[in-house]
Amino acid sequence: KFTQNLVEGALARVTEVTAVVGGVLGGLTTLFLILVLGIYFAIDPAPYRRGLAWMLPRQARDDFEHTLLVMGKALRRLLMGRLIGMLVEGLMIYVALALYGVPMAALLGMIAALLAFLPNIGAPISGLLMVLVGFSGGTSMGLYCIGVFVVVMGVEGNIIVPLVAKRTADLAPALVLAMQLVMGLLFGILGLALADPLLAMLKVLLERRSDLTEARQG
Repeated sequence: KFTQNLVEGALARVTEVTAVVGGVLGGLTTLFLILVLGIYFAIDPAPYRRGLAWMLPRQARDDFEHTLLVMGKALRRLLMGRLIGMLVEGLMIYVALALYGVPMAALLGMIAALLAFLPNIGAPISGLLMVLVGFSGGTSMGLYCIGVFVVVMGVEGNIIVPLVAKRTADLAPALVLAMQLVMGLLFGILGLALADPLLAMLKVLLERRSDLTEARQG
């Protein structure tokens, strides 16, 4: 009986781990496919833009294409800002860890920079790796890594990301954080990755509608 319960418990834990890993891999695969599609759209957006415009009435096509052009510029600025934020975060972690002599400081900084593309999710993952490496070198090094993680993530999450969004796409920092929270709760990792771009596109759409309304009234 004891052996049967032990086996059943082990199988249950394996099933739970498999489900978690499958969910993570599924989310990463979906994100990868979206990035690939985004690259295709960015390389030659004209056919897709014309195809979407063709489905609208003729008198609305010019305004629609212009709106898509403005959205594209906003998304490119936002992506550039996010890349800058990733670079800054990676360099901060690398310098802080290298000064204390933490092993694999450059690799940990690179991982942190790459995972920073996923707001609010990538940071804990990179932080966990950093802390594990730190404690492998002793308690004091582990505590130091925890301090570095808290400071860098606080600066990145509350200053760098909101301000970069403000400068690149003119998005209010509080609105960015609120959008990330809502999208993360609704759609998980994928929602977090797409929160800023969707907010930028929504802002452009509302501004264009406001401009068109004013032009018609004028």
